[in-house]
This record gives sequence, C-alpha cells and structure tokens, in this order.
Amino acid sequence: MTTATSISPAVKRAADVLERFKNTIHNDSGVKANLKRALTGEPRHRRAVYSLILRDLSETEEKYNLDQWLLVTCFLAYYPQDIGMENKLTFGNSARQLITDNSSGGPERRFRALLDTSLEDLPSPLTAMVRLMKSKNISINYPQLLVDLCRWDHPDQYIQDKWARAFWKAPSPTTETEKEVSNDLAENE
Repeated sequence: MTTATSISPAVKRAADVLERFKNTIHNDSGVKANLKRALTGEPRHRRAVYSLILRDLSETEEKYNLDQWLLVTCFLAYYPQDIGMENKLTFGNSARQLITDNSSGGPERRFRALLDTSLEDLPSPLTAMVRLMKSKNISINYPQLLVDLCRWDHPDQYIQDKWARAFWKAPSPTTETEKEVSNDLAENE
C-alpha cells in the first residue's frame, strides 16, 4: 500500500508562480541580471524587479510577503533549480549536505546562527548559505523555502524547528547490525 504525500496549497501556489518566474528569467537575460543585483538588497535594484514579481502576487502576498518572494526569486536567478514538486526537502535537509567528514564545523555554525536570525536580518546569512550550496551543487526546494520564509516569524518558531530536525537528523542505519542495534535501542526506551 502506498500513500501519496500531499502538497500544501501554499507550496503548490509557490511552485506555479516560481515556474513562471523561472521561464521569464531563462528567456530574458536582463531580468536575470536585475534579480542578481537585487540580492545586494539595494532599494533601486529591488525596484527594478518589481515588474516581474508584482504582476503574479496577490494583494495579501504583496503586502505581507513581498520580501520573501523577492529573495527566493533572486535565488532562482542566481542558482537555477528545477521547480518540480518531487523535491520534498526543507532548507535544513539541503544545509545538512554541506557537512562533510573534513568540514571544520563552519556549516553547522552558520546554520545554527541562521536559525536564530530574525526575518528582517535573514537575507544576508541565507544568501551566504545559498552561495555555499551552489558551490557544492546542492539542491534547494525553492517553493518550500518560500513558504517557510513566509512563516518564519510565527511565535512557535515551528519552521526553525522543522529545519533543525532535518539538519541534525541521525543518518539511517546502513548495515543489518546497525539496524538491529537501532531497533534494540528503540525497544528499550
């Protein structure tokens, strides 16, 4: 028996709109350049991309989440990704892939600091993480990232918790012995 994983309407909407943005970016190098410049956060560069972003946003999205839409669209121009709905990863899953056997702990420190950052201060450290992910060719689920950023300031901080659980999740056992040990530990709890 298989169970279908449902996709939230917010993620579906984000995917649909981001797919349209991606097509525009792909076909218009001027828009792509403007979006990359908008990553600097300078107001004049941000205004230059409003014509792309504002035409597809609802009044509510524009009023409450314009900055998040703008940031993720800039990421899409800087580091293009497939928008397909098969990618179910959170940003925490993607950040986890930055950790290697010889890493100095820098990715974990950056990620820990990111989780404690306010939405207002998030663009700079988040952009640094995306740049690092691009250098390592790590996949990012932009629709989910967008939805998560729109909910970042929730008082329960459930997005930060979701990312943290994904980042620090123990790897699955790979051998039969490890599986048996894991099962024994679970039974004894």
